[in-house]
Amino acid sequence: MKRIFKSPQAPEGLRKFAEENPYETWERFRRANRRGYREVKKQLLKDQHGLCAYCEINITFADEEGEVDDFRVEHFYPKSETDFAVHNYHLDWQNLLGVCHGGSQPNVEDAEERFSKRKIDRSCDVPKGGKPINERILNPLEIPADVRIYRYAAHTGRMIVDEDTCPPELVRKARNTIRELNLNAPRLMRMRREAVMMLEDEIENALAAGEDMEEFLNVLAESFLLPDDSGNCQAFFSLIRWFLGPAAENVLSKYGYAI
Repeated sequence: MKRIFKSPQAPEGLRKFAEENPYETWERFRRANRRGYREVKKQLLKDQHGLCAYCEINITFADEEGEVDDFRVEHFYPKSETDFAVHNYHLDWQNLLGVCHGGSQPNVEDAEERFSKRKIDRSCDVPKGGKPINERILNPLEIPADVRIYRYAAHTGRMIVDEDTCPPELVRKARNTIRELNLNAPRLMRMRREAVMMLEDEIENALAAGEDMEEFLNVLAESFLLPDDSGNCQAFFSLIRWFLGPAAENVLSKYGYAI
């Protein structure tokens, strides 16, 4: 999970609908304002640099007929917690995150990689459901950007709280986040391991070519951590950050961690 720097202003369609219908639901907004709904998804995709807010795989729009977006809108504070007289979490822009289908949708692109029939492979907002666990897990809009919260087991892709770098007051929530969102689903661990192998191949090839390793790692960090020309980051940003270590921190510090 990486820090998300969310646009402070809601997309116009959502802002206007919420202003005119302060007691309406998210479902009503989706049905009544399809254009506004698309604006929300587009802005979430931009703000999150194309990554799922929880597991950090790429969230994508469908290209082919018969496929569905591996991308849906998640309410961090459950909609069921709404007391319309106090606060409407349904239409609160700061409560919306872009997430993947958590391995539950068989009709997404690359379904052979992203979909699993096994319940143990469900992640992100799927196991979260509508449970009121927001106080027990990390909110990606509020976590610090300038420290690493997680480390990984390179040989398995397992996600682990890094107690050397994670702020002590966040350790419990960080552990809860892994468990509650099932971020060590076998499907995700396999995909992370594949990402590690890709990085290992890059380094092995650079060594064979006689590259200066310190310089190469900085170049690799810029290539894999900074958004591409479309504004998207590589999947598993936090894993790459951990793997590249000081080189990653140098690059992120240079850009003020505002990625």
